[in-house]
Amino acid sequence: MPSLNFKTRKLQVIGLIVLSLFVAQVTQWQQGLWIAVSITAIVGPFSPSLSLEKSRNRIIGTIAGLLLATILEIFLRYNYQSVFIVGILWAYCLGFTAQQNYRFFIMFVTVAVCLNYEYMNLPFTSFEPISFLVARFIAVLIGIALFLFVQKYIYGDKNARQELAESTQGVVESFSKGLSEYLKPDPMTTKSALDLAMELTEKSKSFRELLAASDYGIRASSIELNVAKKVDRVRGRIIRLLLDDSFSETNDSESQASRSSLSFKKVRLSRIQKVIATRL
Repeated sequence: MPSLNFKTRKLQVIGLIVLSLFVAQVTQWQQGLWIAVSITAIVGPFSPSLSLEKSRNRIIGTIAGLLLATILEIFLRYNYQSVFIVGILWAYCLGFTAQQNYRFFIMFVTVAVCLNYEYMNLPFTSFEPISFLVARFIAVLIGIALFLFVQKYIYGDKNARQELAESTQGVVESFSKGLSEYLKPDPMTTKSALDLAMELTEKSKSFRELLAASDYGIRASSIELNVAKKVDRVRGRIIRLLLDDSFSETNDSESQASRSSLSFKKVRLSRIQKVIATRL
């Protein structure tokens, strides 16, 4: 069953998309559809905090992309024989940045969309391509401004705080369960320290991404944010101890001092596990 937080956010996303389409329809602006496109792209992560971070990256990437598109448009106007080469290079850049930072990806997407639309649909005049770039920028800016206003001043941060609290609880449960299995006395059923460290790191990946984005959507004084940061510090400490244990486990010439160190670290891990279970 979807949580109440998920259902609330789903209604918020629908409301944002409907509002953007309404604005585009009411204004009857030729480039007004980009308002809806911008908002739809921003709310893609579904998370309020991740969406706010994405809106910041989108406006930066759009500005950089429009500047590059302007430069390329001027260059290609006087070097039209280079269109084919530029197209191939840009396709490669798009494929490369698709797995990179969203800011760089949207920059290359903006250039590709603008140049494609200009050369396919616009008359080849001195002012028309530049005016299209300006209109595209204004539409994206309006879309992002509309999203930020609705998200921050109408929806608020309640949904974002609840989402962070749920993610934090999930990480706490994962680490508590993993440490319980690791500290079992039976070595045959216990995972190695390295395997557990890698597993817990992977499980906490989405939590860390959400925590990093929460600075954009949640007040610094929020209880949920402070608890999440505390859990993240404990998470880092546990991972370091597990990696230290992994080194000790793979040391063939382990001395008595090293074995004592390993035992001591497991005691510390056990104490951290109790802290997670009782205080967080």
